[in-house]
Order: sequence, then structure tokens, then C-alpha cells
Amino acid sequence: MAWLRDVFVAHQLALSLFYGQAFFVLGFSILFLARRSARIEVARNLLLLAAFGFCEALVAWSPLWIGPSGDSSPLLSWLRLLLLGAGYAFLLTFALQIFMSLERRDRECWTIIGGIAALWLIGLTVARVAGAPVEQIWLGGEIVARYGLALPGGLLGAWGLRRQAYRTIGRERLLLVKIPLRVTGIALVFFALLSGLIGPAAPFFPASWLNQDALLRATGVPISLLRGLCGLAITYGIARTLGVVLSEIELWLENAERRQVLVRERERIGRELHDGIIQSIYAAGLMLEGAQHSISDEPEVARSQLARAIDSLNQTIQDIRRYIFDLRGKQLADDLETGMVKMLEEFRVNTLLETEFVVEGESEGRLGIERRQHIFQIAREALTNVARHAQARRVEVRLQYQTSELQLVISDDGVGVSNLPVNKGHGLRNMRERARLVDGALDIDTEPNKGMTLTLAVPY
Repeated sequence: MAWLRDVFVAHQLALSLFYGQAFFVLGFSILFLARRSARIEVARNLLLLAAFGFCEALVAWSPLWIGPSGDSSPLLSWLRLLLLGAGYAFLLTFALQIFMSLERRDRECWTIIGGIAALWLIGLTVARVAGAPVEQIWLGGEIVARYGLALPGGLLGAWGLRRQAYRTIGRERLLLVKIPLRVTGIALVFFALLSGLIGPAAPFFPASWLNQDALLRATGVPISLLRGLCGLAITYGIARTLGVVLSEIELWLENAERRQVLVRERERIGRELHDGIIQSIYAAGLMLEGAQHSISDEPEVARSQLARAIDSLNQTIQDIRRYIFDLRGKQLADDLETGMVKMLEEFRVNTLLETEFVVEGESEGRLGIERRQHIFQIAREALTNVARHAQARRVEVRLQYQTSELQLVISDDGVGVSNLPVNKGHGLRNMRERARLVDGALDIDTEPNKGMTLTLAVPY
């Protein structure tokens, strides 16, 4: 192993470049993908992992801007120590964010991280004030950060990422990302061991025998190479997972928009046929009226008018059967509550947004199939607009059965309708047209960056 160790030692700076580049690519990849996937809960938490990646890259490159010996500038050495502590704090914060439940996350996560970081900084300050040698402070501070932040951060991150993925990603999509998630989890575990347990040598247990120098002597492989490989594996797993999930979401949104276009086209043709059918029936009525007046004096003329009226009515019946039933499609037979539950479940699985469905009051079944169809389509169009444009994290759908009317309330926490393309397109106009067809009223309450609340009121 001596020759292998000598080769790696001779190329120590190149290995530092590789190590830092791996984690820099991790941070940059997450920033690029998370910007496209802000609706995904785990992607928002990954921004903390990106911050860790950038800090780890700067620490890995420290031999280039401090020097291999580390004594060229005490200020730069202090900066390296703070970057190392901050990076591992970001890693542990990421792990706690995805490991804890939503209720505990905001209340406890930052308290835990703040307390650990404060203790670490206070320890450095006390040691400095007490006059301890700065080299010992740097060494002790690094080892404490590795044991107290990097080790639990990597282990909890691996378990929490798997746990949140199973909780928020649908089963079919989870099968597509099972291998990348497994790669990410294994890489985080190895990083926790390689960076949390194995650090610089120190005159106390376990750093006195489990350290990077001992690893180099035993295997001939430097720790920077192994950590860099962990960074590449984490980058692959995260990028692959987000890429697959985003592709599936985009495909679902495209299909949803295609269905909306098809529904709008069917309704347009249906309205045109409706107008044509009325004209055909009106013309047949005129022919029958003429036949009634001429049946006694001009029976041949009346017979001809009756034949034309019969032909016209038969053609109208064929048009109704061919266009109305085929083009308008199958009407929804579900009641509102069942249909909304199915729609929201499909929406949640395909967009990974947090959804809540609330029913107030009791349904008395006073809405016909056609009116329910319009209400369903308004809700579907509103939800698709939220998924496509609103950049929201959470959507609430509320059905309120009141004395004289039904209210459908859809609210999100996105950017607001004034910032959305839907405000200038067909979506809002189509929803208002549907509301008019059910004698309802559509109201939108919104402010920039404060979400949108859409309220549909339909009288019984």
C-alpha cells in the first residue's frame, strides 16, 4: 500500500480540488432543480443541503487558499473552522427538517440547532479567552463539529430522506426513484462515518486511533478521495430523484391541461350544435305548421311538408346522438364529496402539494348531474392552475352546504393571481363561464405573494 499512498500524497491538491468540486456540484445542482420544484416539500428542505455542499466545498479547497500547513493566516484558519461548523449545522438542520413532523419542525428544529451552534461557539470563545493555543482550539472545534454535527446529520439525513420520500411521493413514482434514493441514503451514511467519525488526529479517544492519518496508513487511500466519492453519489441520487419526480409532475400537468382543452372544445362544439339543433327544430315546426294549414286544401303539399319535417327531425335526432353524447363525454356520477376526494387524491399524488379537504354542513342532494359536472370542472381547472402557476405549497378545498346555496372555496399560499398567466388567459374566463351556466357567482380574493382564494357560490 506504500506506493499507492505515495501516489495520492503527491497529488494531494488535485484530490482536494476533486473533493471540493463534488460538493460544489451538489450545491449547484440542488439550487437549479429546487427552483423548478418549489412545490415539493423535500425539495424546499434540500436548500439546506445545498448550503452544506457549498460550505463543504470551501472547506475542501482550504489547502488552496490557506496552504497545506494551515499556518499562513490565522484569520483564514478561523474562517475555515467557521465554514466547517456552519456546513455541518446546515446538514443537521436538513436532517431534522425531514425527520421531524410538520408540527414539531418549526417549534423544535431551530431551537435544537441554535442551542448546539451556540454551545459550540461559546466553547470556542471560552477556550480563546482562557488562553488556549489557537492550534488546539482549531483542532478541538473541528472534532467537536464532526462528532456533534456531521455524524448525526448524515445518519439522520439518510433515514429522514427515506422516510419523507415514502410519505410524500406516490407509490408508482417511488418505484422510479427507489435506486437513486437508496444511493443517496447509503452515501449519506458513509459520509457521516467518514466525516463524522474520521477526522484529524488528536490526543484523546477516539480521535487518537480513528483518524484520517490512520486510515491512510491502513488502506493507502486518503480521506478526501472517499469523501469526494460520497459527494458525487449524493449529487447523483438527489439530482436523479428530483429529475424523475419533476418529469412525472410535468407529464401529469400536461395531461391535465390536455383534458381541459378537450373539455373546452367539447363544450364549444356542444354549444354550436345546440344552436343548430334549435334552428332545425324551429324549421321543422314551421313545416308542420304549414302542413296543418294546407292539409285540407292541398294535401300533396302538406304531405311533402310532413316528409321534409320528418327528415329534418330524424337528422336532428342523429345529430344529437352523434355529437351531444359523444362529444360531451361521460357525466360524473359521483356526489360532490366523493368526487372532490378522488380529485384531490389524484392532485396530491401527482403534484406532491399538501392538500386539505373540509366539508361543512350536510348535502341534501339538490344539485343535478349537469351542475355537479360544472362544479367539478371549475375545481379541476382551479387546482391545475395552482399546480402550474401559483408556486404554492398547500391547497385547501372547502365545501360549505348553506341554507340557500353551496359554496366551494379553494385557497392556496402561492404568489397570487396578479402574478399568474392565468389572469390573462382562458382559465379564469372558462371558470366564470361555467359559473354563469350554473347561475352561480365566482369571486377571487388575492394579493401579490399572499396566495389566492377562489369562492364559487351556487344557489340550489
